Amino acid sequence: MTHQAVLVEEIGKPMVLGPRPTPQPQPGQLLVKVQSTMLLPHDTYGRDGGLFFGDRLPFVLGTNISGIVESLGHNTTNFQIGDRVFGLGNPASPTPEFSGLQEYSLLEAQASAKIPDGFSFDQAATFPVNVITSMGALFHPLGFDFSAPFHESDKVSEKDKSILIIGGGSNVGKYSIQLAKLAGIGKIVTIASVANKRLLKALGATYVVDRHNSESDIASQIQDIVGVDGLDKIYDCVSWDHSFPISLLSTKKPGTLLVLHPSEEAERFVKEKGLDVRVQFIVGTSEFLQPLTKRVWECLPGWIEEGKLAVANYKTIEGFNLKAIEEGLDSYRDGKPVTPVVVHPWGEV
Repeated sequence: MTHQAVLVEEIGKPMVLGPRPTPQPQPGQLLVKVQSTMLLPHDTYGRDGGLFFGDRLPFVLGTNISGIVESLGHNTTNFQIGDRVFGLGNPASPTPEFSGLQEYSLLEAQASAKIPDGFSFDQAATFPVNVITSMGALFHPLGFDFSAPFHESDKVSEKDKSILIIGGGSNVGKYSIQLAKLAGIGKIVTIASVANKRLLKALGATYVVDRHNSESDIASQIQDIVGVDGLDKIYDCVSWDHSFPISLLSTKKPGTLLVLHPSEEAERFVKEKGLDVRVQFIVGTSEFLQPLTKRVWECLPGWIEEGKLAVANYKTIEGFNLKAIEEGLDSYRDGKPVTPVVVHPWGEV
């Protein structure tokens, strides 16, 4: 049995439509008939530069996946054929079975959940990567290692803690704000456009600093907010050049800068300046998130259903409209405001 997929056959070249063998789920896996897959910045970096999959071509993009369970691997529990599910694909897989820009995809059961009643496939497909990335940043030992808000009985008070989120208007930034609020972090400061101020404060930001201000004004405002001891935790969701974020960290105590783009230059900068700063590249994968993955997916549907995490904005593409899909990926590369696209593999072009 084969199915149709959008294939990256050559890095930096237009994608093509072609057949792929439909896999059989192994123990702990689901085979899903993909209904929706959201394309994100790392998909653009994959198409243009081979991020995650490198020379393992042809490959398939799409890590945010929702669909209908077609079959189950042996001893795969908690799911049934016909369930509406959403889950996190795996762009680092040796083969592209765990990717969404195709008619059928595999999902790991531990990185999947049933879609809450009242939510669509499209809405469910907006959550996985951005939520998992920010869960790793906030709660993993390699991130800030805050107390994860899985259950009220688990929570440790974080109300005396402060965090700066750079790029709060991005989707991953918005989810990090909501998760920080869920964890009870006292001061949630974000640098973002003031056009988003009302929304970001509604999501949980306690302070919004205008990203259009000068660097000196931004630094002054942040110092006024956090006090003389300064910041020791910054989560940068958008920057490629990390020298300014590093300059915002306190010189009075060790600091941590979490980044979503390759961190070699930032690490070199810190070393050259002799700063007591740890730089960590955060990856939105199940492997990075371990050992938290299972508990995150147990709690995520409830957080969505209770309104603790909001659905991100998106627009849809029907079928494998290659021109529209390429344009959606290009929008991340062009540096313009982006509304992410959700592709319907079974839609009519």
